Amino acid sequence: MVQCTLIWAGIGVVMAVSGALLGWVVFPRAVHEKIIENTELRQGTDQYKRWEALPQPLDFKVYIFNVTNPYEVMQGRRPKVVEVGPYIYFQYRQKDNIRFSRDRSKVSYSQQQMYVFDPESSYPLTENDELTVLNMHMNSILQIAEDETYDSLRLINVELNRIFGRPDTMFLRTTPKQFLFDGVPFCVNVIGIAKAICKEIEKRNTKTIRTMPDGSLRFSFFSHKNMTDDGMFTINTGIKDPSRTQMIELWNGRTTLDVWNNRSSGLPSSCNRILGTDGSGYPPFRTGVERMTIFSTDICRTVDIKLTGSSSYEGIPALHYEIDGNFLHDIGPEYGNECYCVNKIPKSIVKSNGCLYRGALDLSNCFDAPVVLTLPHMLGVAEEYTALIDGMDPDPDRHQIFVDVEPYTGTPLNGGKRVQFNMFLRRIDAIKLTDRLQPTLFPVIWIDEGIALNEDMVKLIDDSLMKVLSLLDVVQWVLIGVGLLLAALMPIVYFAKRCQGDSRTVSPAVTATTSAASLSTAGVTGPRNK
Repeated sequence: MVQCTLIWAGIGVVMAVSGALLGWVVFPRAVHEKIIENTELRQGTDQYKRWEALPQPLDFKVYIFNVTNPYEVMQGRRPKVVEVGPYIYFQYRQKDNIRFSRDRSKVSYSQQQMYVFDPESSYPLTENDELTVLNMHMNSILQIAEDETYDSLRLINVELNRIFGRPDTMFLRTTPKQFLFDGVPFCVNVIGIAKAICKEIEKRNTKTIRTMPDGSLRFSFFSHKNMTDDGMFTINTGIKDPSRTQMIELWNGRTTLDVWNNRSSGLPSSCNRILGTDGSGYPPFRTGVERMTIFSTDICRTVDIKLTGSSSYEGIPALHYEIDGNFLHDIGPEYGNECYCVNKIPKSIVKSNGCLYRGALDLSNCFDAPVVLTLPHMLGVAEEYTALIDGMDPDPDRHQIFVDVEPYTGTPLNGGKRVQFNMFLRRIDAIKLTDRLQPTLFPVIWIDEGIALNEDMVKLIDDSLMKVLSLLDVVQWVLIGVGLLLAALMPIVYFAKRCQGDSRTVSPAVTATTSAASLSTAGVTGPRNK
């Protein structure tokens, strides 16, 4: 009995210890190795196929600010705008020109992008809606010309109608299809001085302006991104170092940009450093990682995102990251980020040090045009700008940049890159049309480039990771629980059995006396002597 009980108790201890070892040592190591295997970029794997061509399109939502009082603005009144959108496009991404390094630790590629309008999701809006927006190309050309020579401005003023099609305001009546992709025509059938000016515009090779077969020019905000790539990337495959999986090593063969100010010594500044991933994926094992970095070619800079808490997406636990507060904070020497103060937009509303106020970033060097970046609806932007326009309605829930990341694999589950593009609208010397304009940071469009994993991808993560983790967790605690139960119950069973046995065991003397008395009573013994 004792031996049997000890055996079962021992089995219980072994099960509990085994459960602990499996749950806290063996299973984590096995899961760790499997995750590394499934997240590193190796040709022929499912992960590689998903990386090469995103298994689902991104949602590309465009919101356009319709100007409701264009003629009043030309008379110096406060602008009034109304957001119209979203106009929703599918954004497809396909990697091309893929080349691995000899040791397979790095891979280079270009990435083609294609945009397809989604009429069903955009309904009741259509690409042919008529809207009034800031005439970005005319405003840009006039400001650039003003910054270069006064004589060129005088010539443009004379030829303004021929170049831009008889504008009576600084605004444009157009459609989303034309403004965003097909292009707004100008410099059409020009001759003489107007033709010479248009040739100078063409020579600048501004990415939002393209030359048509008939020699005319067209402006569109995103046509340069459609059916094109955004440069040659070289990233880490994670084969040698999983913590650097999908981290950018080079962009167009370089580790730095020439967009922002460098140090006085000539060395690259922190603003020009190319760091992080492109945002489509992150290294595995993000638990405890407080900050991550994204490099965006759209705005020519690296951006930090910080962990703000936990969340979930379709039942999958996630880490919630948001844009760091210093992304569009005050700029200047006192903030240690003066390299972002490029001071390329003269005669605008700026601080005494020449830098833009809080929440605004000068993208002139990135766009080859005086474009200013803010968060949508000027979220977090200084009052020096927001007080000059009606129609801004900032909401952190709708306008903040965020991403929810699955912590084991680094997979983005849900997120949105949300930014707004603006231009300063103001009086321009020698251009009579602008004589009565008041300086304003004018909103044009904002975009929400997002990912929300579809049902198939959610099921893939759930089946291949979450259910496996749950099963391993159950196995661990069943072993520990049953083992501890056996180890605890066997001694109790043993002592209970022993106590029960003792209660049935009686002294031999007592037994003999009792038996004699019984026999006498029954008359078995002889009669007593008289």
